[in-house]
Amino acid sequence: MRKVRMILPGSVLALVALVGCRSAHTTSAILYLEEQEYEKAIQVIHEGFEYRDDEPDAYYYLGEAHSRLAEVAVNDNDYEEAKSNYDRAYQNYTRARELDSEHFTENVDIALQDNYNRRLRQGVEDFRGSFYEQAEGHFRLAYAALPDSITPIKNIARMKMQQSREVADPTPLLNEALDLLDQVLTVNPGAYSLQADKANVLVQLGRNTEADTIYRELLKEHGDDPNLLIDIVNLAVDQQEYERAADLTIQVIEIYKNDSDPTNDGEDTKQLLISAATWLASEDIRRYDEALDLLDQALDLETFPSERTLLQRLQTFYDYGLWLKQEAEKESDPLAKANQEQQAQEQFRSGVQVGNALVSQYPKSCAGFLILAQCQFEVGDGQAAELNITEWQKCSEEQD
Repeated sequence: MRKVRMILPGSVLALVALVGCRSAHTTSAILYLEEQEYEKAIQVIHEGFEYRDDEPDAYYYLGEAHSRLAEVAVNDNDYEEAKSNYDRAYQNYTRARELDSEHFTENVDIALQDNYNRRLRQGVEDFRGSFYEQAEGHFRLAYAALPDSITPIKNIARMKMQQSREVADPTPLLNEALDLLDQVLTVNPGAYSLQADKANVLVQLGRNTEADTIYRELLKEHGDDPNLLIDIVNLAVDQQEYERAADLTIQVIEIYKNDSDPTNDGEDTKQLLISAATWLASEDIRRYDEALDLLDQALDLETFPSERTLLQRLQTFYDYGLWLKQEAEKESDPLAKANQEQQAQEQFRSGVQVGNALVSQYPKSCAGFLILAQCQFEVGDGQAAELNITEWQKCSEEQD
């Protein structure tokens, strides 16, 4: 751990006066604390225990002495000594509260929180500065200072998750994070955010079935959390469950539409719309009308139509037309067959319109020229199609 400046109160005697019959040993200990003679304070209190071991004041000031020794150890970069003293401070503070809760509860809570906050703040600062080893040390000291709080262990787990993204082999760090999350979840099994973290780690470890089980349970009660939904979308993509990914993405989009955060109505939402449309228009799903509607919504969010959105619309019209054409070929009813052939031609004509707009605005869109030519062949405009095939060939050669 890096050294941090130790800050001690100006006077231990300035503490709130505590009610009770204080022994001479405890009074001496307070004076030693004032003189920063912490070991002597501890020694004299233990001598007093030979005569009386149920004095609340004694335990409280013993906690104070160990707290200050812990801070000295932190300043000296001695982790083990600091941890040992925080452990003892916690034990003695809580013993004082047990013996006289009426007069010591508030003071003990303040003292414990002070020890905890010092280390937690330093851990957060080190974490933000990517001083991971120092951060972990301070988080663990925060946990020793106040083991009633799961926040330090949770922070270490999330830090391990961040570190795992910065190394070639993330597995050891992810396994450490998983162990820490399980430790916290044993104490607080209903912690929603930690369950989501655990599922995320399991995904990264390739344990998708376990992650999926957790996600499905979380969805039952937290299906309106967009971050959770996006995590599940990523898992669905990993498992090649693209229809599920699309439907969950649409739920995220709806949440963004209805919330009060204007930042959710821009580029992020547009990218979600395009992703969902791409999945829905895939060969295995073929929900083309919904895909085209999503792409129209994406265009509405653009000041100027982007190449990606136009290209995906063009591809969707072409794929939709081909599928309708194939369905028509299988149709035995002449009326139904003619209707499907007409619908297929409508998709190809729409593709021609979008394709022309695409290549005029993005003359380097090689794929645009090719798909436009395919749509033109389908509507019988062979001459225009040949010209665009030539443009596609030239464009491809230039990019090679």
